[in-house]
Amino acid sequence: MRVAPGLNTYHASVADIGYGFDAVQGTISRIRQGESIDLATEILVFDLDTLRISEKQLRPNFELAVKRANPDAFYLIEQSRYLHRQIFEAIKEAIRLGRALLGPEWETIRAKIEGIQAIPRL
Repeated sequence: MRVAPGLNTYHASVADIGYGFDAVQGTISRIRQGESIDLATEILVFDLDTLRISEKQLRPNFELAVKRANPDAFYLIEQSRYLHRQIFEAIKEAIRLGRALLGPEWETIRAKIEGIQAIPRL
């Protein structure tokens, strides 16, 4: 299914989202331990907003991939959709908390890092 016609192979995978969650947790953990990290808030905003982008890319690719699935895979497809909704809710909550933590600084930082977000995907 991963190579179904129309799929964008540069779009996010579930592994990208898992890596993104790990990156956010790692940054938060390092900050909590008192480590001095240059650009810590920028890293946090970058990681959280990249998770948002990855989630938006995952959904259409998934639907294209399962378009021609056999009926025996329908149960797994529905389970995957359910898990995707949970991932989406977790990302949405993480971003809400990040915005609450940083206030108006969130948008200022996000605007600065926007131009470099595409680099990891190239």
